[in-house]
Amino acid sequence: MSLANAQPLSTLAESLFAHIYAVKTDNATRIRLLGMGIGTGSRIEILRNRNGDIVLGNGNNRISLGRTITTHIMVHVQE
Repeated sequence: MSLANAQPLSTLAESLFAHIYAVKTDNATRIRLLGMGIGTGSRIEILRNRNGDIVLGNGNNRISLGRTITTHIMVHVQE
């Protein structure tokens, strides 16, 4: 899989599973995301994606991220 096939996390529909391919943010933000379990290779589920924040499921954790940051997280949808 390549970056050409990846899409921003903010574009995914609810109830989809995806793997994170790349996190295109500054280093401080990347470290904060890693502390929440969101990093390259992580498997996530989109629990809610409406007009505001996006709620992700990562194992037994639920994480809410702002729409701006999710445009910089590139993912591959799991089929």
